[in-house]
Amino acid sequence: MSQPLPIGDTLHEAFQFGIKRWGTVIRYAWAPIVISLLLVGLYFAAIVDFQTIAAAEDSESTLHVDEIFRASIPFMIALGVVLYVAVSMLFSGVMASVFRLAALGEERPGYVHLRLDGPAWRVFWATIISAVISLSIWGVALIISLASYGESIGAFLEGARSFFAALVAAAQTGAEPSFGGQADILDYTRIFVRAVAISIIPLIYVSVRLAPFLAGSAAENRLILFGSFNLTKGQFWPVFIAIIIMTVALMIIGFIYEMVRSLFELLMSLGQSGGAFAVIALVLAALYFAVTVFYYAFVYGVQFSFYGIMYRRLKTGE
Repeated sequence: MSQPLPIGDTLHEAFQFGIKRWGTVIRYAWAPIVISLLLVGLYFAAIVDFQTIAAAEDSESTLHVDEIFRASIPFMIALGVVLYVAVSMLFSGVMASVFRLAALGEERPGYVHLRLDGPAWRVFWATIISAVISLSIWGVALIISLASYGESIGAFLEGARSFFAALVAAAQTGAEPSFGGQADILDYTRIFVRAVAISIIPLIYVSVRLAPFLAGSAAENRLILFGSFNLTKGQFWPVFIAIIIMTVALMIIGFIYEMVRSLFELLMSLGQSGGAFAVIALVLAALYFAVTVFYYAFVYGVQFSFYGIMYRRLKTGE
């Protein structure tokens, strides 16, 4: 049986974690981020012909899509899937470390963390399962929406295939894409909007009931899919309200950050004048980088710890 979730205490602890533990988040995340960037760079180096692009820029000629890429589409997709799994696993390790720290108090020492153990894999699979559930709900809503307009799923998929075929053909020829009549586009828009309306409540319900899924799977030696439903039984509204408040608070903080970022960019642009302004711009650039790193470490620290704290409080009441 789950324990009551104190909304205020949960949110306060999560934001305190973000303020006090932002350095820990950086310590857990910097190596996975660097490796992920290197993997992304290697991916594009393997599929993009940069020499051809550079030569085209020098000669001011136009390239088709098939001239930019030096690999086949199936190869790019397969390699992209491998890249996605690798990067997802690296970040699943970061999430698992924060989840376990917030939920169990497990402190991992050291300055280089590449967690690929059981908790990381469980977070990875929990993420995949959550995505499959959400996509399934969306798929059912789309089928219902299509049926309400007298359309079949086969006709819709054929229309989507034609749509993307038109995009690819336009990219290869450099012409404007032709998507058919305006009425067809409007019909697809209506179908999409109705599918969103049908799926929104089930998606919210499932996301709330599965809120402790990832953190609990990292903390326990199993995937707690049904255990997550048990933990949130009778706690839907406290969990929902806590998620809403956290989301709104982070949106406000994000808005403030964007204002600060714009101010920094404006002040750094004065460095183009040279002289003392260039030195000031360099100092401001370093300060802007530090503020940005702190902001993202704080935000992700709050988000990840929030679900770890929620799991712990629902599980133990502490």
